[in-house]
Parts: sequence; structure tokens; C-alpha cells
Amino acid sequence: MKKINVIIKSTILFLALIFLSYKSFAGVIYISNEGSDNITVIDLNTLTIIDTIEGGDRPRDMHYLKEQGHLLVAASEDDIINIIDVNSLKIIGTLETGDDPEIFDISPDGNIAVVSNEDDNEATVIDIKTRKILRVIEDVGIEPEGVTFSPDGKLVFITSEVTNTVIIIDPWKGEIIEEVLVGNRPRRGAFTQDGSEYWVTNELGGSVSILNAKTFEIIHTIVFSKKGIRDEEITPVDFAMSNDGTKAYITLGRAKHVAVVDTNSYEVIDYILAGSRVWGAAITKDDKTLIVTNGQSDDISIIDTDKRASVNSIAVGRTPHTVRIVE
Repeated sequence: MKKINVIIKSTILFLALIFLSYKSFAGVIYISNEGSDNITVIDLNTLTIIDTIEGGDRPRDMHYLKEQGHLLVAASEDDIINIIDVNSLKIIGTLETGDDPEIFDISPDGNIAVVSNEDDNEATVIDIKTRKILRVIEDVGIEPEGVTFSPDGKLVFITSEVTNTVIIIDPWKGEIIEEVLVGNRPRRGAFTQDGSEYWVTNELGGSVSILNAKTFEIIHTIVFSKKGIRDEEITPVDFAMSNDGTKAYITLGRAKHVAVVDTNSYEVIDYILAGSRVWGAAITKDDKTLIVTNGQSDDISIIDTDKRASVNSIAVGRTPHTVRIVE
């Protein structure tokens, strides 16, 4: 009888560990803190900090590989991307990246990563499986930053902060396809849900340029303005596009607000107060919760998208940069 009880207890414990692991795996927020060289791990359900883990020297952009259960983190000062196992929360390997990786994106098939090398004005194409550099594409503007794969995985759109351009490349052939002049200091890009438009933030222009994803022509420009905030304080940086395709949430940097934009009419619906120097953004699958990083106040804001209001804030590490949600 004692043996049976031991077996039952062991089985219950084993199942509980599986459940807890799955719960953590299914609902976790990752925050890269470039000022404290670590990553804050937060339970999405309870909004409590689970752990603070090593991120490398100046961790910035992050992406999640679902099949492998790996979180990829660009360690800008280490010139690598760290591979973190989300179960052990340990660094288990690295990807070669070239100099000063800041922003990167993963192809839809999960096979390659493209990284902007800000100091060298290059883009590096990496084979994720072999962890080796496939090719380097030169002259992608001065201080390239934002990197976004087209939904079909054929092209990559790269923002160049100094030349005020978006460079469109074919990462598979290593060719530059087009160069488009946009606003002042373009930072990040995002595609609309149907893939027909590419949106890019112009940090010093206080605006967003919208490109036709096929012709690369600018079809609209959104200029932000809010009473009580000086225009020069409105510095758009990052996007979270709603999964239902109806809204774009755009962080406005020094303005301490997030703009809510109707993706069909291009009208600004609202401005939501967040923290100091609001920067990175991510949204949950149900579009109910928006999470943004506040680089100057060292915290994140939890925003209820129905109420269009910040409902909570969580202190994290120094200078939080990127937020990723794994559900």
C-alpha cells in the first residue's frame, strides 16, 4: 500500500511539474534590459516576476523560436545572438552576427535570421540551424536599425536612421532591391495583417510612413500631434499591430504615450499615457493587453486595450528595450 501511495504521489508531482512548465511556457513576458545586461521573465497570467536571467552585454532585440523552445537575444556589445532555452532559462549557444547587432528578424519558415549591423552599415544573414553567417549585404544605409521580413519571406525591409531611407533586400540572393526615402530618422517597421502595407516610424519626424508593400510607393503619412505635448517630444519608435488587423499601437518615445491608429482610415483614435520614454511594444493574441517598455523609468506598462488605459506597471531592469510575449 505504501508503494502505491509513493507511486501516486510521484505521478501527481510529475504532472504538476508538467502543468507548471506548460503554464509558464504558455504565458510569459520577456523584457530585455540593455542597461543592466539581463532579461526579466514575467508570468503573463499573474504579472509577477518569475526570474531575472543573463542576457549578454547590452541585450536588445529578441525573437522566439516556438518549435525549438528557444529565445534569441541580440547582445549588441558581444556581437552575437544568445540562444536561451525557455525551460531552463539558460544560454545554451550563440549565433554569429557581425558587428553590433541591434534589431533582427526571423524568416517565416524559421530558417534564417537577418540582423542589422549598425556600426558597419551592413545586414548579416544567418543560418539558424548551422548557426553560421551565410552572407553579408553591404551598404544598407547608414546606421541600419529596423529589420522586418515580408509575410511571404521573400524580402526584408531595413530602416536606415541617418539616410532616412528604407532599404528593401532579397536576403536569399544577397541583393538590394529598392531604396525608399521616408521621414526623419526611421526606426522600426511592421506589416499590416494582410501584408499589403509596410509601416515605418520616423522618430524625429513625429510620423509614420505607409508604403505599398508591392510597389514600395508611399501611400500615406500619419503625423502625430497631441495637445499639451511639444511636437519635438513626439518620437515614434515601435509598433504592435493588432492580430485582428484593425489597429496599430505606436510607442511615442519621449511623449510618454502610445498612439492608437485605425489601420483602415489611418486616423489616430486615441493617445494612451504610459511611462517615461516608451519604446518597445507587444500585444497578446486576444488583442486585450498591450505591453510597452519604458526605457527611462525602468519599468513596463500594462495597457488594457478596451479601456485604452494603463492599468499596471512593473519595475524591471535598467533601460528596458524589447518586450516579447510567448503564449
